[in-house]
Amino acid sequence: MRLSDYTRKLLELARTVHHWIGALNALDPTRRNRVARYAEDIAETLLRASEAMGRLEIDPSDRFAARAVAREFGRIAGYVETLVGVLSQHLDGRKLAGVKRRLDELDPAAPNDVLEPAGRRVHIQRLVAAEGYFRALSDALRV
Repeated sequence: MRLSDYTRKLLELARTVHHWIGALNALDPTRRNRVARYAEDIAETLLRASEAMGRLEIDPSDRFAARAVAREFGRIAGYVETLVGVLSQHLDGRKLAGVKRRLDELDPAAPNDVLEPAGRRVHIQRLVAAEGYFRALSDALRV
């Protein structure tokens, strides 16, 4: 999958999860804190991925940054899958199906064009935006 497709789909997924706030307020405090923790973990992973992408933007030959991007993209799908598993009994089927469909579109490996510089700044902005959605989800659940 191309990086442009991956980051776009990731941002769409983040927006979708963020729209769950109303449904998630009905969870008991323990579950809400658990979901908030996962949302924070996802946000931290997105932050590390965007930082590594920034290092690649400065030095496209930075293999350590390329590996960091690959590692973080691999984590993203796992975290989101766990989040969906936690919520599977608390969301209606339509919401859950939409997220699972978006999740299935995300390859857990790094996008295959991660070393290509074209449009990297746009990808970083999408990662940062997705991070913001997950941080907002976490903040809303902890209020």
